[in-house]
Amino acid sequence: MTLIAFGILALVHFGFWLALRTGKLDVMDVLWSLGFVLVGILGYAQNYPTTPKAILLFIVTLWGLRLGWHIFKRAHGKPEDPRYTAMRAEWGADWKREAYKKVFLSQGAALFVVSLPLQLGMSSELERFGAKQMLALLVWAAAFALEVWSDRHLAKFKADPANRGLICMSGPWSYVRFPNYLGEITMWWAIYFYIFGFWTAWTFVGPAALTYAIVKITGIPPIEARYRDRADYQAYAARVPRLIPFLRPRRATV
Repeated sequence: MTLIAFGILALVHFGFWLALRTGKLDVMDVLWSLGFVLVGILGYAQNYPTTPKAILLFIVTLWGLRLGWHIFKRAHGKPEDPRYTAMRAEWGADWKREAYKKVFLSQGAALFVVSLPLQLGMSSELERFGAKQMLALLVWAAAFALEVWSDRHLAKFKADPANRGLICMSGPWSYVRFPNYLGEITMWWAIYFYIFGFWTAWTFVGPAALTYAIVKITGIPPIEARYRDRADYQAYAARVPRLIPFLRPRRATV
């Protein structure tokens, strides 16, 4: 874990340097997913290689590169994400110091915690690809497909000038209001069950922390706050559940 911690720290400082060069704090959004690829590579390189570990490295790399590229394309050539611009304005003259602590170091720490199943999976005696791994892999693949479908559908929806100012409510967004987040959460729980064992059971804190952050802090709440005064979103929220399909929707206002 020591080498992985140093690797994450190096990535964080590279991201901070890049943010200062580009003037955009949202570079960390791209590096976030790539950080898991780095953790997977370092973990695999340090430990005895097995087929289940190679598969684990492959799926994490596939997810990380795909998501990183998606976020990069979405942000390339555009102004900084308004969330970070608002933070910068709030921090004033101390924005560099505050950004270093609250954006880069905090996301580096979160990356370390969320990736615990990946880290322990690589260092454990994961030698046999059994029924548990197969089931977890199938769940992971379904969740990955959902996230890809959601991102592509939303990108296509936003690219249509006729949809300017409208909220996407079609495709996967007609089943849950945050299908991309549902895919993300499910993938990391699937990875946890993929590596689950007596010595790795405690790493549930990784996907649990990710789930909590998405549902309660950085994922869903800011989006719902942005649309809390829009009648069309409130009507949408009244009939479509947040994350779990067919679950009775809860009030989305904050």
